[in-house]
Amino acid sequence: MNKQDLFKKRIGFKGDLKDISLAVCKEFDLGKFLSNKLVVMGYEDFNFSIKTTKGIFFVKVFSDFRKLADCKRYAGMIEEALAKGVHTPRLFKSKQGYLNFIKVNGKKLRLVVMEFVDGKTLYELNSKLSLNEIRFLAQQAARVNSMKVNTLFVYDHFAIVHFLKEFKKTQKFLSKEDLSLIRPLVKEFKEMKINELPHCFVHADIISTNIMKDKKGRLWIIDFAVANNYPRINELAVMACNPFFEPKSKKNTERNLGIAVREYQKLVPLTKKELEVLPVYVKLVHAMHVIAATYERYKKGNNSKENWYWYKQGKAGLLQSD
Repeated sequence: MNKQDLFKKRIGFKGDLKDISLAVCKEFDLGKFLSNKLVVMGYEDFNFSIKTTKGIFFVKVFSDFRKLADCKRYAGMIEEALAKGVHTPRLFKSKQGYLNFIKVNGKKLRLVVMEFVDGKTLYELNSKLSLNEIRFLAQQAARVNSMKVNTLFVYDHFAIVHFLKEFKKTQKFLSKEDLSLIRPLVKEFKEMKINELPHCFVHADIISTNIMKDKKGRLWIIDFAVANNYPRINELAVMACNPFFEPKSKKNTERNLGIAVREYQKLVPLTKKELEVLPVYVKLVHAMHVIAATYERYKKGNNSKENWYWYKQGKAGLLQSD
């Protein structure tokens, strides 16, 4: 089975990607179809770009496991994000609205079409952020956390709130070294009393695969698919473990997070308790990268480059903070 077929399993589609592209072009009046390209990143939805005589467009086809309400809320989140000044691609409308239902080769698909960002993700670029870019992303995180969205529960096996459950089901697959690094965090997680922390709307996935840099050097926040109501510090902690994380320099990692926290608090002040437990939360994010990537590898056969990347990021982070 080739890579495209593996991704098609997410939406239960067995036909040609061109068939979907042609249907989307017609539904959204995007012009004459020229080409398409699968986006081979991410763990859940089916994403690709379409090039037409009118330009290039990004298409997100929602995975079969998503409920209709999840798909509807996605469009609502993008509208609210744009209203709050979050630098994210805008949505295109068809006669159906933002969320579209199209039938291709007998399969009903649910999708949205978005503005195409002419650039690459930080993951693809494999480059460090400048200090000003760190400040910008911290500002963006604060704007996201200021959004007023009625969230629906979406289970994300990378989410820190599910640490105990995910660790329990995955610990038999973890190496002895990984277990020695993660097991002590069980006590710290319980002592943190996560449910007592301030909660808000959180993107929860502002990571290198969801941050794009366009050809003009501008950064974009993409993919709100796992956004939910989580502890507010979740946003900064996730960013601390990836875009702000420097595996070879603990000093730089701490500097980056310090800059981000100060910038974030210009818009959204944090409580004393949040600042106290943030280092623990950061360790838990690293642990979840190891746990989730290990589960993906052993239970789902996911040996992709991206999955190994997250495992290595998490392991390096745990070692750095040990």
